[in-house]
Amino acid sequence: MTFKDIFSPTIMVQIHQVHKSHILEAERVESSSGPARTHACLADLRPTVVGPRVEHKDEFTCKGGVDAGRLVNLARKGLYSTAKEMGGNVLLEEKWDCEIRHPRYQRRDQFKVTIHYSATVARSCRPDAQRPVEIEAAKGIRGLMTVIDRHPEF
Repeated sequence: MTFKDIFSPTIMVQIHQVHKSHILEAERVESSSGPARTHACLADLRPTVVGPRVEHKDEFTCKGGVDAGRLVNLARKGLYSTAKEMGGNVLLEEKWDCEIRHPRYQRRDQFKVTIHYSATVARSCRPDAQRPVEIEAAKGIRGLMTVIDRHPEF
């Protein structure tokens, strides 16, 4: 049996197709907080003023790895600063979604991360929890994360 017999074009195509589909499955990591919820420390609270529901979207370019929990926390801080500008001091009914993609046209260790964070702005006598709900559900990519670029959208 020769090398040509073992590695015929048909076998090479089949190997390439299996490998390509495996890569496509690994190119996206998604995580979410689930349905909108309020922190336990604020759950039994009656806010003095309830404002509108606001949304915040952040797009990050990361290199080396992705610490999704830290990026979700940064997105929440951006949303909280918007809430403070609107006169609120707590966030209620919070919800976040995180999507990590590996763009095919970039180097293998770079990732695009999109985070959508939404919450209801309110005013209360109790302080805000200052952390995202269900942060344990954030799935990242192991490695030392370096944020190369950030594009916040309100």
